[in-house]
Amino acid sequence: MFKGQTRSGFPWRVTAREEFERNPNLKPEDLESLRTWIRSQSHLPQNVDDEMLLHFLHACYFHVDNTKSTIELNYSYKTQMTEFFTDWDPLSKETQEIVNNVLIAAPLPGVDEEGNKVIVCKLNDTDTANFNYPICVKWLLITAQVAQWDQGIQSGYIIVYDASGFSMSHLLKCSLGTIKNYINWGKNASPIRVLRVIFINTNPVVKRMLTLAKPFLSKELLSMMKFYTDTDTYFETMSKDNVPEDYGGTAAPILSLHRDYMKRILEHRQHLIEDEKQKSDESKRIGKSKKDIKQAEKSFKTLEID
Repeated sequence: MFKGQTRSGFPWRVTAREEFERNPNLKPEDLESLRTWIRSQSHLPQNVDDEMLLHFLHACYFHVDNTKSTIELNYSYKTQMTEFFTDWDPLSKETQEIVNNVLIAAPLPGVDEEGNKVIVCKLNDTDTANFNYPICVKWLLITAQVAQWDQGIQSGYIIVYDASGFSMSHLLKCSLGTIKNYINWGKNASPIRVLRVIFINTNPVVKRMLTLAKPFLSKELLSMMKFYTDTDTYFETMSKDNVPEDYGGTAAPILSLHRDYMKRILEHRQHLIEDEKQKSDESKRIGKSKKDIKQAEKSFKTLEID
């Protein structure tokens, strides 16, 4: 009989047992294989929850070996990518300045016509002097983590970037190394199944950004991306009660959804501070870390796009 193990104290509203009931492709023997493997990897956190392991399995389309590579990169990148994974206190001064004034990021109330969760991101304040790309990325990652704790495994995620007000001056504040790190995280280490990345209200700056990022994008990632010069073309297929009123629906405005979700994130403040500690400890790694990480990147899962 399956016995779930939640070790960390993170607030999973959907338990591992319930995930097995909701997702017939999840197998207890695969979970046990991951548990055994993690115990052999002394540099990885040893208190990873079963719920988290199941999220990784789902993100990797239930392929155990690919899941191991993703877990390896997830915790290793967290150690390396300090710009995204340092100071996960949502009440920190820098973060508060961004989320109160500059950035809007919120899941829509329901799911789209295919059953996927949609997260919308856009600028609230377009003054480039206030723009901080790494903290914007950090907040999006925090938003996704809280969604995992609160809602469990979703069929998939759609990330929608509204490019309104995004200018060349904003792009110049995004270092190429930071853009590369964000892309590598998304394609190699994410614990959620991102199916599409949508850009709405696109402009020439978005095309320039894509040109800069293209060397880091696989064919699979490029095929996931869709670009729209307006908003109606994307949102017209969705139920009106799942679309914010400023995008033509009947749901609350996207800024209101953002403010409400900020409150939910603040309720998870202590959990987020603890989650920041879930990283690889390279001093405990057996072997050469760079070689191991490169091998994991090479063997990373092949994305399956619906």
